[in-house]
Amino acid sequence: MLVNKKEICFICWGKTAELLINRDHFLHEHFAKVFDNLILLDVSNVFTTALKHGGSMIGNTNKLSSKFKIVSPQSLSECKSFLKSDDMVAIHYFSQRWYDWWLYFYLKKYSVPLIYIQTESTMASFKPHTSEKQSLSVFLSRKLNSITNRVFRTLILYGFFSKVDTYFLSNKMKAEARKNDRRFNEIVLTNSNFYDGMLFSNYKVSNDYVVFVDSIVPYAMDQIHYGYRPADRELYYKNLNGVLSVIESTLGKEVVICLHPSYNEDNLHRDFGRRKAVKYETDKFIAKAELVLFHESSAINSAIIYGKKVVQLVGSQFNDFVKNNCEIFQRTFPFTTIDIYEATDDWIREAVRSPRFDREKYEAFLSNFIIASGQEGLPSCAQIANHISRKYGIEQRK
Repeated sequence: MLVNKKEICFICWGKTAELLINRDHFLHEHFAKVFDNLILLDVSNVFTTALKHGGSMIGNTNKLSSKFKIVSPQSLSECKSFLKSDDMVAIHYFSQRWYDWWLYFYLKKYSVPLIYIQTESTMASFKPHTSEKQSLSVFLSRKLNSITNRVFRTLILYGFFSKVDTYFLSNKMKAEARKNDRRFNEIVLTNSNFYDGMLFSNYKVSNDYVVFVDSIVPYAMDQIHYGYRPADRELYYKNLNGVLSVIESTLGKEVVICLHPSYNEDNLHRDFGRRKAVKYETDKFIAKAELVLFHESSAINSAIIYGKKVVQLVGSQFNDFVKNNCEIFQRTFPFTTIDIYEATDDWIREAVRSPRFDREKYEAFLSNFIIASGQEGLPSCAQIANHISRKYGIEQRK
């Protein structure tokens, strides 16, 4: 049934606004192009959310289209007045944690349809591997999260909190698993936003380089959080660069380092010497790669989309946290592997000359995670906009 609404409201706080501006930029740019009434509701300083995120207001809004009206209520009463006075649908950019539960209550109370968008399909679902040192504290934290999640679900099912009216999802397996979940009124399969990147960027596809997708193995802070000592920096880069040199001489191609977004470029010369390194251009260079090298990264989706050969660089001296993350990718794609600490030059040469390439697995991955809607050539942002327009009666500009 068509429900006539006028506005689309992205509800967020500080850092989650950055997801819209950076990770989902194709979505927000497309919405700015086709819709007139767009709102960014910043709830950073409202009620219990302020206990967790007070003061973390939206920062870099210069990248956000001017079509978005930013609303920043300073109290619960201001936010309630806004929610009940505006004829809108709400897009979820907040959390399911206890401090944001009040939002679900008032969205339900004021009959504001809630929309989830999860189009960042990946081949790996990470479950952090915990060291013995951290196991008790993490176990207790997970147990508490499990309890609060059950409470949250119960409050939705008994009508205290808003259900998700429309859930846009680009993962066929998740969609199938959740099709009977009463928390969601409708599940809509769309293509992945990785696919949007390929369609909009229109990069030239070639075999000019070998690309290494950086995972900042010696610097990543999440492994420290779970109680692991990072890999020795000097030994890691000595062995990594040695492997990259053998690959360059074997294939006669330059290795380009696609730096992790968090990599500190002050370390670039020390870590990678004179190798060509780029930041925020991973997809562009993967499109130009003959071979893609990685440890563990969702950016490998782009290699699958472009049909590139992939070799996974593993390490006998990686800690269990990193090893576990690497193994997760192997469960989906048994890529040829090179142990950067143990592999001989002959092993490296053979691995990169004839890496395993399973076209059927590539095609199955594209079908299940990247072009899940079955509509080739159509970006997810357009699919989402079209469905919102039809379902909620919000007109698009021609």
